[in-house]
Amino acid sequence: MKTRRPGLLVMIFMVTNIILFVTAPGPGYADTPVTLKLCIEKAIRNYPVSGYARANAGLFSSEYKQSRALLLPSVSLSASYGRAYGYDPAITNGGIASLQAIAQVDLFSPSRWLSAKQLKMSFESARFEQKAMESGLAYTVKNIFIDAVTYGEEIKILQENINSLGDYLSLTKRLLSTGLVTENDVLRTQIELDNTKARLKSFDIKLLSQLNTLSSLTGIPITPQTVLALEPVPFTVSASSDIDEQIFSDNPALQAVRYEERSQKYNVSAQRAKHLPTLSVEADAGWLAEPQPMAYGQYRGYSYLAMLNLPIFEWGAVSYGVDAARMRLEKVQYNEQLLVNQLKLSYRNALKNLASAVERINLYQKDIKLSKQNFEYSEARYTGGGRISSYEVLLDRQLMTTTQMDMATAQADFYKAFYELQFLRGEIYGR
Repeated sequence: MKTRRPGLLVMIFMVTNIILFVTAPGPGYADTPVTLKLCIEKAIRNYPVSGYARANAGLFSSEYKQSRALLLPSVSLSASYGRAYGYDPAITNGGIASLQAIAQVDLFSPSRWLSAKQLKMSFESARFEQKAMESGLAYTVKNIFIDAVTYGEEIKILQENINSLGDYLSLTKRLLSTGLVTENDVLRTQIELDNTKARLKSFDIKLLSQLNTLSSLTGIPITPQTVLALEPVPFTVSASSDIDEQIFSDNPALQAVRYEERSQKYNVSAQRAKHLPTLSVEADAGWLAEPQPMAYGQYRGYSYLAMLNLPIFEWGAVSYGVDAARMRLEKVQYNEQLLVNQLKLSYRNALKNLASAVERINLYQKDIKLSKQNFEYSEARYTGGGRISSYEVLLDRQLMTTTQMDMATAQADFYKAFYELQFLRGEIYGR
C-alpha cells in the first residue's frame, strides 16, 4: 500500500502563510504597471510549491497508467546459446540454442483491476490537490499584493502630512517671533513632525517586506518604484448569507478529498477481492537445437497453461488488510466533514468581515470630508490670528490623517475578505 500524500489542510496552510525575507530585487518593471493577474500567473508558473503539486499529479498519473498496463496481455521473448563439455547430455539437456516467445494474460484478477481503479481516483485527487495548491498560492499573492498597495497609499498620506507639517512648523516659528504663539506650540509641532517621519519609516519597511515577498513568489523584480495596478471592486456586499455545500462545488481542496474517498472505497473492495480466486493463461512457442549422435536435432513446439489460484488460508493477512483499508476510508470521510465545516465557518466569517468593511468604508468616506473641512477651518482660524491654539490645530490635523489611514485599512480589509470568499469558492482569478 502506498504512503498517502501530506494532508491537504496542512499543504494549503503552508501556502497561505508564506512569509519570505529576501534581498531586494534588482531594477525592473519600474515603468510598467504590474497587475494582480500577472502576479498570480507568474507565481503559479514559477514558484516551487506549484511545481511540486504538478510533479505530484504527474507521479500519480504515471502510476495509474502503469497499473492499467499491467492488466493487459504481456509478451516476452527469450533466447539462449551455450555448450556443455564433459557432462552427460541427459543431465544438461545438451541444448546449444533456443528461442522462445511467451504470452501471459490475467483472465480474472479482481483485486488488480480494483487497484487500478483506486489509482485512477488517486490521480484525480492529485489533480485537484494541484488546483488547491495553485488556489492557495493565488490567495497568498492577493493578500500580499493588497497589503503592498495599502502600504503605498498610507505612505502617500504620511508623506503629504509631513510636507504639510513642515510648512506648518515654519509658520509657527514665524508666529513665535511675533508673540502670537509660545515655545510649546513650536515644540508640539516639531514632535508631531518627527513622530510622523518615524511612522513613515516603519511603513517603508513594511512595504519593502511585502514587495520582496511578492517578488520572490512571482519572480518579477518589484521595487518601491514599481507601479502596482489594482483593479477596483465596488465596495458592496453582494454575496448571499445562505451557506450550503453547493457554494464550494468548485473548491479544489474539497474535490480532492472526495476523489480520495472514492479511491479508498476502491481500495477496500480491492482488499476484499484478495479472498477471490484468480485465473490466468500462459502460452509459449519456441525452437530448440540440441546435439544428437552424429548430428544435431531441432525441435519446434508450443504449450499453454491455465492457472487457477484459490486462496484458502493466509493467517488473517487479507482480513487485516481489509480492516486497514476501512480505517483509511474513515479517516478520509472525517477529513471531508472537517473540511466542509471549516469552509462554512470561514465563509461566514469572511461575509461578516466584508459587511463590516463596507460599513466602515461608508462611514470613513463621510468622515474624511468632515475632518478635512474641520482641519481647514481650524488652520484658517489659527493663521488669521483667531483664538485657537496650535495644539488644537495639530489635533484636528491628526484626526484627518488618522481617518484617511483608517479608510485605507478598511479598504484593505474589504479586499482581503473579498479574496477569501473567492478562495473558498475555488476561484483563482474571480468569476
